[in-house]
Amino acid sequence: MVKAAGTDYQSRLGRLALRRFLPRFNRRFAVPPTDASPAWRALPAGVRVDAVCCLKYRRVVASDHTIRVGATILQLPATRGRRGYAHRRVDVEVRLDGRLVVWDGSRELLVRDAPAGPGQLRAPADARLDLGHTAPSAGSVQKPSRPHPWKRVPPGSKLYDQIQQERLSGSQTS
Repeated sequence: MVKAAGTDYQSRLGRLALRRFLPRFNRRFAVPPTDASPAWRALPAGVRVDAVCCLKYRRVVASDHTIRVGATILQLPATRGRRGYAHRRVDVEVRLDGRLVVWDGSRELLVRDAPAGPGQLRAPADARLDLGHTAPSAGSVQKPSRPHPWKRVPPGSKLYDQIQQERLSGSQTS
């Protein structure tokens, strides 16, 4: 209750400060435009907004004519008279409405409707533009355990003798 009241007070205080601050700021720093015409341009003919405002990824088609977008695997349709799409590069668009559209150059290969769950409408977190996955970070790689073969020192080596000497000298001083 107190926290909500404090938040309400802060928001009212912020609005009050803006009402007082903005007119003074605008009087002091406002500059009239040199050209009063609008700066926006009309959309060029043939350009579709949904194809521009989307997430785009490049993928290589697997041998079984599938591509992966995050955790989703898409099966490309069969082709007539061609050997198929295996090992070809295709572009995948994740549209703002959640649809997945696969393109081979200027030819649309596949359109998949948005998934039912809203949690799946996000950009794949593990997607990189070319590879489709992120490299493991240094923090995610586990160090070998103590008895791991990489950590064993072969008996008779200089390092083995040095470690043995340190152990003996350490036990004698104690």
